[in-house]
Amino acid sequence: MKKSLLAFLLLISTLSFAQNTPKEPDLEYVCELKVKLNMPYIVGETPYGIRRIIPIIGGTVEGPKIKAEILPGGADWQIVRKDGVAELEAHYQMKTDDGAIIYIKNLGLRVATPEVAARIGRGEKVNPSEYYFRAIPKFEAPVGKYEWMNNSIFLCTGERNPDNVVIKVWKLL
Repeated sequence: MKKSLLAFLLLISTLSFAQNTPKEPDLEYVCELKVKLNMPYIVGETPYGIRRIIPIIGGTVEGPKIKAEILPGGADWQIVRKDGVAELEAHYQMKTDDGAIIYIKNLGLRVATPEVAARIGRGEKVNPSEYYFRAIPKFEAPVGKYEWMNNSIFLCTGERNPDNVVIKVWKLL
């Protein structure tokens, strides 16, 4: 009797926990950016870490609801902390195939071992499973066709390639 009562209470507790556990949000794929970069400007050691400024010189954007080119003139202002983690803050813009200009501010982290970071720094192709590269892009679009981008939260993964950065963006539903 004692064992069956204990089993019953455990079952009720498990069911209650499962019913009260919130469902994780869904994601909707938005687009892939292929961002072309120029050689970085190295400011050097600052009180916050090593400051790098990496010019953004072009690229492409393709997704189910958007097609655009990345315009030159943006940059990624990075701090490489003492622990080797790169804090990313990129500001740039894209022009859609129908002429809308959309501003992007992307904040994120790239976490890699010193060896992997050195390989990336030398321009080697490194499998993205060897490092963590995630960010939160914020879009500022004009009123009209793309204003949905102003009213959502987005997440992205990043992959540093020798000739570009590939950013895959999802909308948090």
